Amino acid sequence: MKIRLGNIECRFSQERYEIIKWYPNNYFGAEERMIEEGYERVEHPNGEFSFKNPYYSIHESCFKNPESCYTIATLHYDKSEGCCDMRTVGSRLLELKKQDRKDFFKVYKIAEKSIRKELKK
Repeated sequence: MKIRLGNIECRFSQERYEIIKWYPNNYFGAEERMIEEGYERVEHPNGEFSFKNPYYSIHESCFKNPESCYTIATLHYDKSEGCCDMRTVGSRLLELKKQDRKDFFKVYKIAEKSIRKELKK
């Protein structure tokens, strides 16, 4: 199951349903910019690379996708109640902008109905 409206998506990941927020990835395609800003490209023995400065390191996977995401809430089906319990992550839901909040509740409503239908079987 995958439901997305705007920047908000519900997906099944790591044995649970999660509602996530997508946002533009500032590292996408920025390898040359990192070198110009003084980062050093470091090759690892496994063939992967990262960009390092004296304070931290950025893994190559951060440069591959135009979007990144973070979890806002997880949905857990409660058989005894026949519905989902939602667990939010900190205050992330409260920090969403108005349109993302609207999309969140639309996605939540669709996902909850879909999960109930799927797991009642």
